[in-house]
Amino acid sequence: MAWGEGDAGARTTGMVVFIIGVGLLLAVFYFAYLELIAPGSGGSLPGRPANTALFIATKGLFLFLLGFVASSVANKGIALYLAAGRVREEEEE
Repeated sequence: MAWGEGDAGARTTGMVVFIIGVGLLLAVFYFAYLELIAPGSGGSLPGRPANTALFIATKGLFLFLLGFVASSVANKGIALYLAAGRVREEEEE
């Protein structure tokens, strides 16, 4: 396989998906930053220590999940972009 012009529409779609994934990652980092500067601003913390630990763990899990999904979207965008640029050797001949 060789690198060639490929499908311009698929390459554009790949870049758009990648940019969406990077935007989602930036949103996750922003949400994490907000939690660092003002923890618990998203709601009131429950009174008991067990509830507090569960509340913090749940927030951390959601941030991790959002980051994982955002990085997967960005990865799929790059994969689509690279796959669209590949041209079969038979097509070149």
